[in-house]
Amino acid sequence: MAALANVCRAAVFGVVVGGVGANAAEVEHGAVKSVCLNPAETREEVKARRLIEPFAALKYAAAQRKAEALSARLCHIGDDFIYEITLLHRDGRLVHVEMEATTGKMVSRPPREPPVKN
Repeated sequence: MAALANVCRAAVFGVVVGGVGANAAEVEHGAVKSVCLNPAETREEVKARRLIEPFAALKYAAAQRKAEALSARLCHIGDDFIYEITLLHRDGRLVHVEMEATTGKMVSRPPREPPVKN
């Protein structure tokens, strides 16, 4: 279990620092599509729009859900920015939460399909 925690921490560090990341992906949210940004674009948007830093969003979500933080992606739906955050519970369940990138409030959205990779 300790090895898994170390691997998870390394993955989080890679995502937050920007060494690891997916290209922009489109995900359907009802009729509106969200576009997720790569790490370089995330850094630019966080700075330009004064959004919450990805690491702070991860840390807060992990504390709220009492789980290990795995990853966070900054996505925008129209003019709204959200973090799609993945957490790992102690029992091994993956939990996906969304957080408003401007306020840090958790967002509840209807279930969605997995992201489409380009």
